Amino acid sequence: MKYENTILFDPGYAPLVIDSIGQVGYTYYMFSAVPDVKLKRLNFLHVFNKLQKLLKTNIAFYLGCLMWASYIKKFDNYKIEGNKLFGEDCKEEEYTGEIDFLIDFIENQMPRDCKYYQNRKYIPDEKYLPVLKTYREFLVLNNGFVKCENTNQIVLPKNIKDLTDIEKEKINEKIQLALSNKNIDELLESYNLLMD
Repeated sequence: MKYENTILFDPGYAPLVIDSIGQVGYTYYMFSAVPDVKLKRLNFLHVFNKLQKLLKTNIAFYLGCLMWASYIKKFDNYKIEGNKLFGEDCKEEEYTGEIDFLIDFIENQMPRDCKYYQNRKYIPDEKYLPVLKTYREFLVLNNGFVKCENTNQIVLPKNIKDLTDIEKEKINEKIQLALSNKNIDELLESYNLLMD
């Protein structure tokens, strides 16, 4: 198959999220490893705030990936450069494991812990679960990107808006602004541009 043009798999997110992706589980594991319940109660608010910051960055990144995929779909049959997953042999649970953990963490673990350690209700940001569940569907539809070599092979989930090229350019402007500001969390402000 001949490709006349190429586009990047990652527009520049990696350097901004490298210290945050996967850290929710690690941070929570370290908190859970403390045997003293009184000490856990004392430290829970601090750990909770750290987890909230990490969750926000993780979910903004996943939304950003959906935004980028939607944007690059406008380029017909462009070769995707920099997809390190291409050609890998992965099972579904390998590429959905982190997302499944985050969904369970928000739906189950955080509500239980907030009730136990703080006697209060945990209410996640209303965008978090829709982004995670859509991103999970995106991973499954695209087999973890192991066969994604060009833009025509990208499959978007049904609840991603069918955008015009002008709307896709607006999405790209939001991506480029977040990258130039070195603040991936800004992408959450663009949720309604992309998600139904």
